[in-house]
Amino acid sequence: MLTFNSMEKIAIASGKGGVGKTSLTLIIANFLKSKGYKVGLLDADIHGPNLLQLLVSNNDVCSVISDKDSNQLVPQIINNFVVNSIDFSVGKENAAIWRGPLVSKVIKQLYLNTKWGELDYLLIDMPPGTGDAYLTILDNLEIDKILLVAVEDDFCISNLHKTCSLINKLNKQSLGIIENLSENFSVPSPPIISKRIKNEFDDEILFVLPRLPRKIFYQEVNNLDKLRTYIPENFLI
Repeated sequence: MLTFNSMEKIAIASGKGGVGKTSLTLIIANFLKSKGYKVGLLDADIHGPNLLQLLVSNNDVCSVISDKDSNQLVPQIINNFVVNSIDFSVGKENAAIWRGPLVSKVIKQLYLNTKWGELDYLLIDMPPGTGDAYLTILDNLEIDKILLVAVEDDFCISNLHKTCSLINKLNKQSLGIIENLSENFSVPSPPIISKRIKNEFDDEILFVLPRLPRKIFYQEVNNLDKLRTYIPENFLI
């Protein structure tokens, strides 16, 4: 029987926002689901949660309720994913106006007090940067495996170095880098790894995804028609 302790818990992280971290979280989730695995999704970006916007096309999002027997949060099942997000509590249109200690407390509750059930993988969509929320997730919640998202951009690369430094200081394991939004090639051409990203980091480049027109990209996030060929068949398996 799969338990919370035995499921694979993987954080998807980046040095800054706007690099497609949330989209990649869902792409990875759909890839794993296509392989027959049960996947949970936690949007840990308290101040800028976007996961539900990619999962749900309308505003009819139910609230998470508490299980009377276990007093745990009961997550939503969306597209066969087990999902929890702060959006369920505050609403998609409302801001969570909380300071560091409260943000850390909420993240712990979403992570530890959710009735995840029997999952193979729990993917955590991390907040950008290296602040309090980041430290709470990596240092206190016993998440040891991290996927890094990189874009060939000066600010992204600079901030990702800081993220890598933090990961090393906390003795966490980086599974490698996913290069996203590449402009070095286009579908259906073979992938071209950024020489700069490869030279800047010691981590392995796991795969590269090209930049797509916005409309097509959002279709791909859930369908994995054109992008699937760029993901190794044994990725995370």
